[in-house]
Amino acid sequence: METIAKSAKMLEVASHPMIRELLDLVVPLIPKEGRSERLSCSDSYNLEIFGMAGALSQSFELLERSRNLIISIPSGKYLEGQNINHYDWIEYHISTFLVTFVTVRDEVLQLVNSVFCLGIDPRHCSVAVVTTNKWVMDTTIPKHLKAIENVISSHRTTRNLLVHRGKTPSLNIWFKSANLDQLRIFALAVQHKPEKIPEEIKTMLNEAYVVALTQISEGLDAEISQLKTAVWQLLTDLHNTYSERRSFLSFVRTGGPHDPQ
Repeated sequence: METIAKSAKMLEVASHPMIRELLDLVVPLIPKEGRSERLSCSDSYNLEIFGMAGALSQSFELLERSRNLIISIPSGKYLEGQNINHYDWIEYHISTFLVTFVTVRDEVLQLVNSVFCLGIDPRHCSVAVVTTNKWVMDTTIPKHLKAIENVISSHRTTRNLLVHRGKTPSLNIWFKSANLDQLRIFALAVQHKPEKIPEEIKTMLNEAYVVALTQISEGLDAEISQLKTAVWQLLTDLHNTYSERRSFLSFVRTGGPHDPQ
């Protein structure tokens, strides 16, 4: 696990060669699109793929941001002014992290759909549908999608309960701990009846948060690293297909590589 975390920290999704190439191709197109100029098939393809890849990259930025906000709890005075407690702060950003984490699965499926020009309705763009598509099934892409699914699958039910039933995630289950959820009770007591809580208990609670945040930080780092590694590997192989499609569309537009019209 530690090896995965260290290697993944070197892999920022936004710096992947495919995304960097897309950025170089798309930036000159922005003025054209702003003037509503007609774009070639190749340019339209690049813009579509960049939109998908950009959303994926932004999700990883949000995961990192959520993780940083979780472990950077503001002062008690600030939280009191917002009528929330320490646990509320952690729970809110954990929920954001959770929803974003599972959403990455949908984003990579949409990206594969667009790169291969499969034309699958986004509502039906599932792992099973994409991986059994005749243009995809004999490539390395199903292997990478399965790896991403394996990283995400353990959190799908928790995410669904949060999104569809409003059930907040249990930190005990998420981080395989026996005492993180107890912080909720103590946090409520300190928030609403601070005068009833002895100072030594408050000090012990603060120390417990330090331990909890260390545990949470390490857990989220491991989750991000595993997912980032799996997505990086997908992008690496997907880059080849993207380059082939882009070259073909450029060929069609010009009538041949050396015969511009």
